Amino acid sequence: MTHLVLRKSHNFVLKTLTAAVSMALLSSAGNVLAQQEPTVEEVIVTGSFIRRSEGISAASPVQQISAQDLENQGTVNMAQVIQNMTFNNGTGTTNSIQGTTSDIARFDLRGLGPSATLQLIDGKRVVSDNVQRMMPTIAIQRIDIVTDGAAALYGTDAVAGVINMVPYTSYDGFRVDYYEERDSRSDFTDIQTSFIGGRTFGDVDFVVAGSYRDGGTLAWHERPEYVRSGLTHNTGGNPGNFEVPGRDELGNLTGAFSNKGDPNCGLQVDPQEQFGGNPYGTSFAGRCWLSFGDTRDFKEAMDTTSLYGNLSWDVNDDLSLSAQVLYSRQIVQGRANPSNPGARVSELPVVRGELPGNTFRAKSGDGRLLFAQPLRDGSGSIVTDGFGKPIALRGSNGNVLLANNQFASMTDDPLGGIAFSEDVRLGAWTPFGKVNTNPTRFQNGFLNGEDDDKRTMRLAFTADFTVPYLEGWEGTSYYTYSQDHQLDTAEQDFSFSAVEQGLNCDVVNDVNSCYNPFAAVDPLLRTPQHVADAIGLRFRENNYDRLQTFDVIINGDLPLGGFELPGGSIAAAVGYQRREEEDEDNPPATDVSGDQLIGNQEFPQTATRHSDAWFAEFSFPVFADLELTAAIRDESFSSGQGDVVSKFGAIYTPTDWLTLRATMGEAFVAPTLPQLNRPEQCTLSNVGDLFTSFSGFVTSCRVGNPDLQSETSDSISAGFDLSIMDNLNLSVTWSETDFVDRIISTTTQDIVRTDFNNFQLATGFVPTDAQPFPTEAELRAWLANPLSDKRIFRSPTDLSTVTQINQSDNNASSMLVRAWDANLNYTTEIGQYGDLRFSLQGTYVDTYSFQVSVLDPTMEAVGSQNNDFGAVPIIPRIRANAVLGWSLGNHNVTATVRYIDEVDFDANEFSFQRFLPGAEWGGPTDVLRASTYLDLFYTYRDLSVLGGSIDLTLGSRNLTDRMPQKTGMIAGVEAQLQDPLGRVIYARASYNF
Repeated sequence: MTHLVLRKSHNFVLKTLTAAVSMALLSSAGNVLAQQEPTVEEVIVTGSFIRRSEGISAASPVQQISAQDLENQGTVNMAQVIQNMTFNNGTGTTNSIQGTTSDIARFDLRGLGPSATLQLIDGKRVVSDNVQRMMPTIAIQRIDIVTDGAAALYGTDAVAGVINMVPYTSYDGFRVDYYEERDSRSDFTDIQTSFIGGRTFGDVDFVVAGSYRDGGTLAWHERPEYVRSGLTHNTGGNPGNFEVPGRDELGNLTGAFSNKGDPNCGLQVDPQEQFGGNPYGTSFAGRCWLSFGDTRDFKEAMDTTSLYGNLSWDVNDDLSLSAQVLYSRQIVQGRANPSNPGARVSELPVVRGELPGNTFRAKSGDGRLLFAQPLRDGSGSIVTDGFGKPIALRGSNGNVLLANNQFASMTDDPLGGIAFSEDVRLGAWTPFGKVNTNPTRFQNGFLNGEDDDKRTMRLAFTADFTVPYLEGWEGTSYYTYSQDHQLDTAEQDFSFSAVEQGLNCDVVNDVNSCYNPFAAVDPLLRTPQHVADAIGLRFRENNYDRLQTFDVIINGDLPLGGFELPGGSIAAAVGYQRREEEDEDNPPATDVSGDQLIGNQEFPQTATRHSDAWFAEFSFPVFADLELTAAIRDESFSSGQGDVVSKFGAIYTPTDWLTLRATMGEAFVAPTLPQLNRPEQCTLSNVGDLFTSFSGFVTSCRVGNPDLQSETSDSISAGFDLSIMDNLNLSVTWSETDFVDRIISTTTQDIVRTDFNNFQLATGFVPTDAQPFPTEAELRAWLANPLSDKRIFRSPTDLSTVTQINQSDNNASSMLVRAWDANLNYTTEIGQYGDLRFSLQGTYVDTYSFQVSVLDPTMEAVGSQNNDFGAVPIIPRIRANAVLGWSLGNHNVTATVRYIDEVDFDANEFSFQRFLPGAEWGGPTDVLRASTYLDLFYTYRDLSVLGGSIDLTLGSRNLTDRMPQKTGMIAGVEAQLQDPLGRVIYARASYNF
């Protein structure tokens, strides 16, 4: 509470100071009439709105990646570029089902979460921060990266830093690029064609750029050694698992139920076929398991089209106008399981014994076949189903009536009866698999194809002007309209009513309308195609995110009647920003109607809000070699959040070869509209139950939390820039970010882990080899305990099966990160043998302590995988990139060595996999070993062809073909840090004319 009072008092003082300075500025404006030509060209660089001479140091640590640096990365995959940054954590390039994906990549500076890093393009906010589809890479002139908090300047989200992609706004000529890469095993291809052109027409500059990327597929089965070592079996599949009624030795129902796999599970078992997925599943530990190792991709097929255009017009000396357009479209075609578990199985009817294809032949408690009285019509004839199979007679209670001799067929004994199957309940089961009939829409035989269509556009209009009445003051005003449109398919979209109708079919008169949920060996008994098609729907969700911004910023020297500090005039920048956000969700038709088998009912929803922000920034040149900076921003949201934050900095240059710098600031992250207003949405999540042996996918439902407050942080940085000689420069920065009230999305595994810990605290239970799990009685007692987590739902008839886990975001976490960043650059001439270049970039993380909630202990993330905590990525202590380049005339050779420190492995490796056919489980894994990768390329420049010049590049990433360490995780790969692609050979041709 004391901290809160001090903070509010501090904010009030800063607000008052801002108002006083603004009033002084306005009152002085009328006395200034003349304008003076600037003698030094000044620019605005990322991290400050005050114009500075180019090359002048800033208090905030700023790193730049040039267009040439991007080319030297040897990839067109921006996710790869981000993953290679030593100060970025948690961005993967590999699809691991959960945690990382190959088609979405966002900056995550310091591993504090993508929402804590503000993404800009040309200094303006973006509606989507997925860099995989942001703009043509060829249009990027440079990327500026501010690695400390900057919310006082840019507003919410700039906690860990700011990423500003600066595009070309002037370009002379035309360039066409062709890039192609392949892995050395010939399983993957990535091709991109791009262009950029520009021309000046008098006072008008015009630039246009575009790219088309054809990203290939790397399927799991193309890296079988990893899939066999990792988790590729799930207990919910088709063939599935059912709750079967119990009978005594005489065949009478006992009222108890047991969970059993489909009797046809595991047919045609061949260990050599298990990786490919035995269509009849794998029978293990009394359950039927789906092998999904052949249903997924490490890298999904991805076609991305991006366009960029910029038009600038210098109207006169006092006004320049520009218009900018960005457009991208990304189509992702991936593969998924034929269907996923987590369906509304408890709401479906009992699967009748007479349903054609029912595989659960009725037996007594001691295993003898049972026979029932036949159903007869009015003439006494036995009633048969549409396939000629006799139907059992049922009593008034709906149960099958056993024959007088329940152990004999009526063909052998007049007192005997007919064969019948049990009425069973659906358990861990899915509507489709690799046997029986699948919907026509399924691609590649049995695969449930993903077809996502994402489109992003942005229009920006900018006016740069000379501020009237304020000598030397310049201003910028811009308006942007951005829209992100997602037309993604709901590939797990199945009709609940169609399944229900198929289970309740008339087996006598309309057997062709029946749905068979079992493993059908006889093709005659398989689900009719039209029934499968009625269940397997294919609708798209139609979602929009829209962002409008209006900004006005003016900057110059404060008109203080000739007063100056010893170092010069006090410079300032003041501005205003208005943002309007809109989040429009249009769920698939089945979700709107409530007819979805997997998930929950959703309705179209539109949420909006706006924000207003005022800010001021000052530069105080105390002496010629000492500058102090200060910034303040007051930002408020119509949804109730907001904050006043400040930032202070110092730049001291005692000599021309040494600069010392430091910053101290506050920042905040306002919760997003989906976090506040998201309707309940259910998807799937993989869970390893700590109470039982259950492991697999369950329904995971999340809903918005309107009570969320802003996340806040305090940050400090200090560093130096040292020019040891003209060609040797060293930059070192220490930073600390104290992040509190973090909004975290606890994973389903987080919830299960916490619930099990509370159970242990309450009961003293300790797992042993003899009793690794609590007894059913202990579990049942815990579920009745008020301390148990009621967000975890289990099957009422089989407590070992987790069916659903509910989640919501909350302000629960805190993080403290201290890290060192270092950059060393050296160039030298070696006479007639050309030039050498060497650079070293490294990050050392001193500490990353975090607390998931106030009920949890504070833990250290550095050197750990942190798999059990969704809010924290893998944090190696040391990451470094060393680059050595040589050039001579037209020739250029560059080698890059990347190092990633080892981390402790703490993920669940699902050790039961060792018993599954075809598995090559190699656990347990204690550590993810340190890894080193070598990239190498050669470029020949300026080859004259047809009036232009061509640059040719041949290179390799991961030249030594270092493959990931195999683990027992999903598909055998830790996807945050490692890539199963292996050695990649690439070529690039650039034609300039």
